[in-house]
Amino acid sequence: MWVVLLLTAIVLVALDTAEKHLNIPRHSTVEGEVCGVVADIEYKNDKAYLYLKNVEFLSEELRDFKEIKSSLFLCRKMGMVCALDSEAAEVFIGSRVCVRGKINVYDRATNPGEFDSRRYYISKGYLFKAYSCELVSSDHKRKIVSDISYRISERVGELLDHSLNKKDAGMMKAVLLADKTDLDKDIKDLYKDAGAGHLLAISGLHITMFAALLLFILKKTPINLKADYIITILFLYGYGFVIGFSASALRAIVMFTIMCIGSIFNKSYDSLTAMAVALLITILFRPLYVLQTGFLMSYLAIVAIAVVLPIFAIIGKKSGLIVSSFTMSTSVYLTTLPMIVNSYYKIPLYAPFLNIILVPGMSVLLMLGILCVCARAFIESAVFINACKLLFAGSLISKNVYVFLLSGKFNIFAIGIHLFLEVYEWLMSTELSWPRAIVTTGARGLFRCLLYELILLASAVIIRKIKLALWRKDKLINNRIRLYPSYNPTKEIRDIRRKRVVFTIVSALVLLLNIAGFLIYWRKDKIEFLDVGQGLCACIQYKGKVYCYDGGSTDKKNIDEYILSPYFAYYGIESVDAWFISHEDADHTSGIKGLLENDGRGSIEIKEIIIPGALEERFSSIISSTEDVGTEVIYSKAGDVFTSNDGISFTVLSPEEDFVSDDSNACSLVVLMKAAETDVLFMGDADVMAEEKVLSFMSEPIDILQVAHHGSANNTNSEYFIRTLNPRISVISCGFDNIYGHPHKETLEILNKVNTKIIRTDQSGTVLFWLF
Repeated sequence: MWVVLLLTAIVLVALDTAEKHLNIPRHSTVEGEVCGVVADIEYKNDKAYLYLKNVEFLSEELRDFKEIKSSLFLCRKMGMVCALDSEAAEVFIGSRVCVRGKINVYDRATNPGEFDSRRYYISKGYLFKAYSCELVSSDHKRKIVSDISYRISERVGELLDHSLNKKDAGMMKAVLLADKTDLDKDIKDLYKDAGAGHLLAISGLHITMFAALLLFILKKTPINLKADYIITILFLYGYGFVIGFSASALRAIVMFTIMCIGSIFNKSYDSLTAMAVALLITILFRPLYVLQTGFLMSYLAIVAIAVVLPIFAIIGKKSGLIVSSFTMSTSVYLTTLPMIVNSYYKIPLYAPFLNIILVPGMSVLLMLGILCVCARAFIESAVFINACKLLFAGSLISKNVYVFLLSGKFNIFAIGIHLFLEVYEWLMSTELSWPRAIVTTGARGLFRCLLYELILLASAVIIRKIKLALWRKDKLINNRIRLYPSYNPTKEIRDIRRKRVVFTIVSALVLLLNIAGFLIYWRKDKIEFLDVGQGLCACIQYKGKVYCYDGGSTDKKNIDEYILSPYFAYYGIESVDAWFISHEDADHTSGIKGLLENDGRGSIEIKEIIIPGALEERFSSIISSTEDVGTEVIYSKAGDVFTSNDGISFTVLSPEEDFVSDDSNACSLVVLMKAAETDVLFMGDADVMAEEKVLSFMSEPIDILQVAHHGSANNTNSEYFIRTLNPRISVISCGFDNIYGHPHKETLEILNKVNTKIIRTDQSGTVLFWLF
């Protein structure tokens, strides 16, 4: 087992290192033609997504992508995801197709906390993407087993759609088929926030429940026990093909197979050994799975049950259902805590209590789902339809009854599913209404995660051994009393009781200190210019407080949800002390508006917003949003100074309060930040008139300059201004391959003349400076 674990660690480190150092620069989207073999088909948002393997780039324009695929080891077998604008009617699993579309590689996450789409798709075996595709040709071949599995999945999905409302059908497809395409976003977020996200994925829990249910049914038949196990194994592998053999499903199926084989040959079952075999099979056949969070969560859950759970057990006594459910939930929660923290940057505080109800209830929900599908299949069968027709033709039923029967509205299992899911939603919503239901923790480094796991598992092993030793000593005393009635063990019993009390206290302290040590978080002083595409956002973290300047983008949508909120969560930030906004343009405010509008749904708290008084009328929508959430609005003008006891100051250099201009860029709020002997000048989209105003306040060189208007040369970034300030570092925030051509060549030439170091977010991603 230890050899397999070591091998897995080596593979994990090797692939993780290879993926992180995958040196693929950003590419412009190129239109061209590719061909490949269809490995999967998915329909989403009225588009057909083809997952292609054995990809060949046919067009000469795609030579850069061809070189990436052939020159980098990790990329040689990478596939492509193609989004067709029309249905793939003539395409099957196993068909070799040619498509033409706009092609690129998946982007790497360039901001702290941002979802890494490249890593996610690489773990599934895909690096390239294509959209606005049209199908050029298909050989119509089929890979029989895979295509049949896909058709079964599609049919079951249709039966669920016909039986349930859209929200319930999306939920049940996720639970039964591992298909989250139609899963309602609000429901997904609810389960995730409540700590029940694992119920939405096909995990070991689901596989075990399916297998246990099938075994229970088979054991009621005349079939012998060995045949029961063989049939169950075959069913599980068939089910695995239907759902696509996710990392957790593959692990659960392999482990259950080993347990069944052991039962057939009367051999004992060891979960850790079975887990090691599943690990070995995974790294041999699906090595990229080790990059998935679900893979690590699945195996850590088994470690929790095998190693951590016994410390809560009373040796020689069987716990009740509620107690055993709680201890199992707590064990898994504690063991997977580092993965939860580094995946979501927050923890659901009451999840172990909620899962006492939710996890056992899943067996009922899965049973209802299976029965619902079977009932609907019967309702849509020719036998049932013809029987209804005969009854209606013979006047045995009325027209209303006939229509009612064919509609399938009498499917009581569908009604049961709806009620069950409503109860689940109510329970989770109630939990989230409790105080501090979600605690924002921020991410943790690899060393702290490994140290936490090492202490937890080592403590669990030691605690288990000490408990066993005390139990054996207690057992020995009881045996002596039985053999020698005159034996008086009072002193020894007291000694054992005292040791148990001390041992319990010490064990609890070790576990609590380990958890507390892991959750304690401190932020280092820094300033970061986020990569928001064609826009601007800077965040300053200093002495425990947070300040921001601008927060918007025009080429990246919903940055409040996909960039800003994850960024704040990554650092454990729950509130922004002050947010300076240069002007009202969307590329500087879209994310701030989103945060203000979503504040009631667990978004970040913004205490103060500071805007230029000269633009008060143009900020009406933002001001309206602040009134709803209690954010204070401060109107500033040139000469205003905002200071804090922690030694940081923000001086407004432009515009004047009575300044009037039709161009809002000219009214940009220019702010000079001073902290830790570092000067940072935020220019927004200020023009040459604002530059003159800035130079009336200061003429000394500065450390960091945020180059105005994304590096534009149109009426801004004059040579005199930049030469006068002589910045040591110049930061340009702009979108990759943007339609404006930012930064302009003229601006770059001026910056190069003064020998400033130029850093661009479109090339470097988030730009970080430490404040010491």
